[in-house]
Formats: sequence, structure tokens, C-alpha cells
Amino acid sequence: MISSIDLASQLSALTIFGLLGLYLLGRKNANPIRTALALACLANSAWALMLVLFPLRYTIPFPSDLAEFIRNYFWMAFLLKAMTTPGSPPPALLGSLRRLLWILLGTALATLLYNQWSGANALNTMPKSDLVLHVALSIFGMTLVEQYFRNTPAHARWGIKFLCLGLGTLFVYDFLLYAEGLLFSHVRGTLWITRGFINTLTAPLILISILRNREWAGQIHVSRHLVFHSVSLLGSGLYLLFMAAAGYYLRSVGGDWGPVLQFTFLAAATLLLLIVMFSGKIRSKFKVWINKHFFSYQYDYREEWMKFTRTLLSSDSPGKIYEAAITALGTLVECQKGALWMESEPGKPYECVAALGIGRALRPLAPDSSLIQFLSRSRWVIDLDEYRPGFPPYPDLVIPDWLSEIEDAWLIVPLMLYNQLIGFILLAQPLSKIEFNWEVSDLLKAAGHQLANSLAQQQASEALLVARQFESFHRMSAFIVHDLKNLIAQLSLLLENAEKHKNNPEFQEDVLFTIDNSVTKMNQLLLRLRGASTGQEQHSLDLHQRVRAALLSKSKFKPVPSLTVRKNARIRADPERLERVIGHIIQNACEATPYDGHVEILLDSTPTEAILEIRDSGKGMEEDFVKERLFRPFDSTKTSGMGIGAYECRTYVEELGGSVTVSSTVGKGTLFRLSFPLPSPPLSEAGTDASTRTG
Repeated sequence: MISSIDLASQLSALTIFGLLGLYLLGRKNANPIRTALALACLANSAWALMLVLFPLRYTIPFPSDLAEFIRNYFWMAFLLKAMTTPGSPPPALLGSLRRLLWILLGTALATLLYNQWSGANALNTMPKSDLVLHVALSIFGMTLVEQYFRNTPAHARWGIKFLCLGLGTLFVYDFLLYAEGLLFSHVRGTLWITRGFINTLTAPLILISILRNREWAGQIHVSRHLVFHSVSLLGSGLYLLFMAAAGYYLRSVGGDWGPVLQFTFLAAATLLLLIVMFSGKIRSKFKVWINKHFFSYQYDYREEWMKFTRTLLSSDSPGKIYEAAITALGTLVECQKGALWMESEPGKPYECVAALGIGRALRPLAPDSSLIQFLSRSRWVIDLDEYRPGFPPYPDLVIPDWLSEIEDAWLIVPLMLYNQLIGFILLAQPLSKIEFNWEVSDLLKAAGHQLANSLAQQQASEALLVARQFESFHRMSAFIVHDLKNLIAQLSLLLENAEKHKNNPEFQEDVLFTIDNSVTKMNQLLLRLRGASTGQEQHSLDLHQRVRAALLSKSKFKPVPSLTVRKNARIRADPERLERVIGHIIQNACEATPYDGHVEILLDSTPTEAILEIRDSGKGMEEDFVKERLFRPFDSTKTSGMGIGAYECRTYVEELGGSVTVSSTVGKGTLFRLSFPLPSPPLSEAGTDASTRTG
């Protein structure tokens, strides 16, 4: 009767090789090498079954002996099949090895049948002919393993070294087993029983080579759940066996305390195992380890990177690079919707500069917000499906409600430039379900680094372009100073001649003409320089009065703007510069509106900010123009314009802590909305009219 240890040993080999063989046969796109390997695994499993059904007594039973010869044949046939690849031994050598294999197996089968017919197996000693053939087959197996490894190119040995170690272990162990049996005319029972465990230990080595070698694996993608639970079960079994051995040792050396120590130790070991098994953090790390070391990659990185680069370079204008960045990153995970936040300047809020397929308003994020700090510190890709406030894996992260409530929000990818977070991209759910794992995370982080470099380079190019334009502007200022010098010279000449010719009518006419011409030229110079003056000291201003002053300066424009005041406020600003900013927007609104249209100005305030809205019914602007050109310095649609006015408007309002937003529809008009922060405590006037209207 078979012992419990012998049964466990052979059943372990039977199970693991049977599952491995069935799995390989069950894959599509049959491969000859993979099929040969699957048959060898099944033959090994069938051999282990024969050892269970026909255990060793004084001699090796005929069924298990026959099963072992068949098992050896399939392993050796697999090695010969695997050697028929580039870099393999020459055909003559392969032919010789095949013929030698058939000779050995034929001799073994004939000897086995003869011993069975003659009754030699009934003796208490094993037939030496049987043992010699087993030794010969073991040596031949080791020779095939050595030939296979030696004739494999050096760069390809990484994929087969574990297979060679596994099969080499099988044949070396069989050689030691039968060589000792040949010396003592019987096989040692302990070595025989251990064979099942030895075979079981080689199965993971063979599996690793299968996963590493594409010629065998083909399209093999082993279930991660299967491997995870199998490895967990195997590890738990080995752990419990080790703990049981340690407990037995404590029992044997502990005297009266032995049983108490044994059961206490086993209980503590079991409790520790349960803690490890139910630890989410340990399970997560274990899954990542399995995925990284047991599975082939799911991406063709060369193709993905080329596609990513092509998409990023597809933008036909500087303003489109932000949309291209979202598209390029989303393409990696089959995502078509997303939004990009960028830091315009160090210490400034992260503004949403582009959005694709996301219709709701996307707010800025302060540099000290929890999300920005978390991304800067951890550089993780955040999976919003796993996010739970205060719980792992993001216990210290607080995502704003408006961001987490965006429909289909999925991933937040940081854009790191060296050690600085320059922005991040929000991706929506992909078109087809993609499991977010370590590989997807690593790919997105690498792409995020590339995007950060590209976007930073684009920003640097734009800043350099603006600097060069300002340099040109300064050169222009030098020419203007030269013109002013000429005008001053003309006026100085008039003053010198005034005392002598002041009563001459012709001189008087010439004086008037020269002064008129000089004033005209100075006004033109001032118009050219408008917007370039620096800010002055700020004062507490009545916003209503400044708006009326700006309206008065633009009174000659048609249509005449109308002003509605719901609630007045006082703000801190430079009066001349503020008036110039408001006047510029009013002038642009009037110039863009036909005479029969209307320009409406609304002044209102809240407890925290004053709001000025300038709405016209003019020709409007395209969305791309508003995003890309409206506030770009030195970009103007007017033949005489310098493109400084709108740029100065937004720059100055932001210097005051406010903001400028524009909404426009072609053919329907434009709305400029200026918001100014109110001082604390508020300086708004008491008793201001709740609503006044002037035209």
C-alpha cells in the first residue's frame, strides 16, 4: 500500500504537470514546439499517476516502468523539436541524436518486455539490464539538455535557461537514483518517493521559460487570477510545511512544555498567515510582483511610442498642442475625452488650458491644494475608480468634489518636468475596459514625462518669441523718441522766433499749423505707445466713476454705450491705467458693432468681488481666435493695431488679483467679464444706488 508521503509526492507532480499540459493544449494557434511541450507535460503527469496506482515494492512495476520510458521519450522528443530552430546543431547531428533515441527506446522496450515475460521482475533484486537502460537514458537526456543550451545563441539563452535547469534536474536526479540502484541492485525508497516533489519543483522553471520564449508561448496570456491563487496556495503550503516541521522540533526538544509550545507556535503561525493573506497592501504588492515577473508585456512599445509621437506632433498651431497632448496620452489607453491643467508661472494656480469632450466648467487649482501637493510628492497616476477619501491607496489625498463628479472621470496623470509638477491631465473612461495595472501606470508616467518636456519647450519658445517682440517694441520706442526729439526741435524754433515775428500774420498761421501738426503727431505716438506704460501707485477708487470717465473718453464712438449699475463698489487700482483698460474694451466693442447695434455695460458686485460686464451685438469672434490669439501680445487684426491692448487688459486685471473671461459667438456678439477683488474690509460706498442707467 502506498504511503501518505509517497501519495502526496506523486499527486503534486500529477496535478501541476497535468494542468500545465492541458493549458498549453487549450491555447489557439497551435505551435509545434508548444504542442510537443504540452504532450511531454501530460506524459509526465501520466507517469506520476502510474506511480500512484502501482507503487514501488521490491522491483519497479511494469506499468510505471513503461510509463517512465514513455515520459522520457516525450521530453527528449520535445528537446529535439526545440533544437530545430536558427542556431541549432547541424541536421546531421540532429539525425544522429534521433536515431540514438530510437535505438535506446527500442532496446528499453524490448528489455522491459523480456523481463516481464521471463519473470525477472518477480525477484527481490531488480534486473541490471533495466537499471542500465535507465542510467543510459538519463545520460542521453542530460546530453540533449547540454546540446540544446550550448547551441542556442547567447542572446536567446535568457528564454531557455530555466527550462534547461528544470529538465537537467530531472535527468540528473534520475541518474543518481538509478546509478545507486545499479550499485546496490535495488532503488532506495526515500529517493523514489522524493521524485514527485523534485518534479513538482521543476514545473515553475518550465513555466517561466514558456512565458519568456515567444516561439513556444505564441499568444499565451496566463490568467493572472490563476497564477496569483496558485502561487499563493503553493506558498501557503510551503509555509505551513515549514511551520509544521518547526512545531515538531519544538515538541521533540521541549520536554513537558513541548506540546504546549508546539500548539502555541502553530496557532501563531496560522494567525500570521491569515493576517498576510487578508492584508490588502500585501496582496496588492504580490499581484504587482507576479505581473512584472511572470507575464509578457501587453504593449508593443515601439508602435505605441511612434503613435504617441505622431499624435503629439500633429498640431498645426502652437495653441493646438494642448489638445494634441490630451489626444496623444488618451490614445495609449483608448480614451477620447480629457482635460489638461497647466501652471502658467511658478506659484500661480493650475488653469485648465484645454478640454476634449468634457462640457462642464473646469476650475483652477491652487498650488497648495491637496491634489497638487499629492501629485508633486508621489508622482503617481491616480485611479479615480479606486479613490475613497481617507482610505488606501490614497489616504492623504483630497480630490475636489467638482473634479471627482466629472462624468466618466478615470485617471489623473501628472506631468513632471524633472522634480517639478508643471501640470496634469484628467482622462475619462476608455472606449473598451482596460485594467489599470503597473504596466499601464508605468506607460502613462513615461508618456507624462515626455509631454512635460514638450509642453515646457513650447512655453519656452512662446516666451522667447514674446521677449523678441518686446525687444522689437523697445527698438521702435527708440525711433519714437527720435521723432519726439524732432518735434521738440520744431517747437523750440517757434519759441525762438516768436518774439521777433509774433505780430506777423503769416508767422501766426505757421505757428498754428506747426502746433496742430505736432499735436497730431504726438497723439499718434501716444496711441502707438498706449499700453506700454508701467503701473502707478494704487488708490481706493470708485469703480462707477472710472467707468463713466472711460465712457466719456469714448463718447465719439457709435453706437453710444449704455451703463447699468446694480451695485457699485470701490477697488484699489491705478486710476489712469484702469480707465485705459476699460476704455480699450469699450472702444473695441463699439468698433465691432454696427451703428444700429448696441453696447451694454453692467456694473455689479458681490461680497468678495466687483464685476464689470461689457456686452455688444457685433460680429463676434471664433472660439479658436479667443483661445489662441485674442490675448497674445503683438497679434492684432487691425491694420494700425499693435496687439497690446487686450494683452495689457488681462495682464493688469490679473495683477490686481482679478480675472478676465470672454464668451463670443460669431454673428451674435461678445461678452467681456472683468472681476476685481474687493479690499478687506470692503470699501464699497454706503447708500449707492441699487440701479442706475445712463446712456
